[in-house]
Amino acid sequence: MSAQRTFRLAEPTFGPEVLPAIERVLASGRLTQGPTVEAFEEAVAELCGTRHAVAVTSATTALELALAALDIGPGSEVLAADFTYPATGNAVLQRGAKLRLVDADPSSYCVDPDALADAIGPGTSAVITVDVFGLPADYGRIEPLLAEHGIPLICDAACALGGAIGARRCGSFGRLSAFSFHPRKSLTTGEGGMVTTDDDELDLRLRRLRNHGTERDGWRATFVEPGFNYRMSEIQAALGLAQAPGYPEVVERRRTLAAVLGAELDGLEGVTPQAEPEGHRHPYQSYVVTLDEWIDRDAMIETLRDAGVETTLGTYAMHAEPAFAARCGTAPGDLPESYRLLRQTLALPLHQRLEESDMPLIAAALSEAIEGQASRRARDTRPQSA
Repeated sequence: MSAQRTFRLAEPTFGPEVLPAIERVLASGRLTQGPTVEAFEEAVAELCGTRHAVAVTSATTALELALAALDIGPGSEVLAADFTYPATGNAVLQRGAKLRLVDADPSSYCVDPDALADAIGPGTSAVITVDVFGLPADYGRIEPLLAEHGIPLICDAACALGGAIGARRCGSFGRLSAFSFHPRKSLTTGEGGMVTTDDDELDLRLRRLRNHGTERDGWRATFVEPGFNYRMSEIQAALGLAQAPGYPEVVERRRTLAAVLGAELDGLEGVTPQAEPEGHRHPYQSYVVTLDEWIDRDAMIETLRDAGVETTLGTYAMHAEPAFAARCGTAPGDLPESYRLLRQTLALPLHQRLEESDMPLIAAALSEAIEGQASRRARDTRPQSA
């Protein structure tokens, strides 16, 4: 069975309240770092259960700002999860710090706490975990481990708005967390990011560094330290702020669709969805599965796209990418679990424009594509008659 229509991997969704919100900003004449940004920061802080949220231009600059606020730079060593979009590693290297990569847990795809424990050394200055596809990492093990060593934790929560472990929400783990509002995210401002923290002093420094290192007393700016221009525009903030009140319902919708898709995939040979550990709440920014080794994942992407189902790889193993291999002294396969996930994970369509009735069609297209590969494999390995 083939899909009856085209299923996009992701589609941004906006309500009728968005255009009036943007028009109000345009009419105000205040286009950057104003009251709409402040209101959006307050809304995200409330969603995360944190005291502070600092709006910036992207999740990448959010990570760079978090590292700068902790004085991570040349001479520092940062351990980071390997299975992630390369922005995580780029932020470390752009700060001039040494990057060391840590392997993934094969079922959750997040950093393996045992591998992280083994990687910690006397020179470790900070750790960056990644909430892969939105699933929070194993902070029940990671936070005490790092606290024991006195190492600050930065959470790359780019995909994780709405995620939680028990009552604690993503954004409240570690010293600082970084979020993305890229168009593939469940809440988007086109481009944009946010740093969250409960630390009052870090909040003040983040805000200072974000705006050229300035402190203001009335109209007068004093440049206290070298900083950046990572300011979010009022237009972007208006777009995000308009979506914030309904965001919990968006997460519930995505979780419902994920549950339906998971039930449809249950028992499908060769397919294992990303695990959701007990007590963890996955917001499903992406729905990703691992294919068995005998399945050619890249060929599967092409087959499904021909059937009208847009898919792509899960994400990257940084240690296998040239930019990081050269700087970290790694070769493809040195971190075996992450490397396997690079080659065998598949992101399937999941967004709030889809209907529950679409999930069986997506699952059927995947099943048909796997059956096609299995048939060709059986034919190619069949003994030839004399």
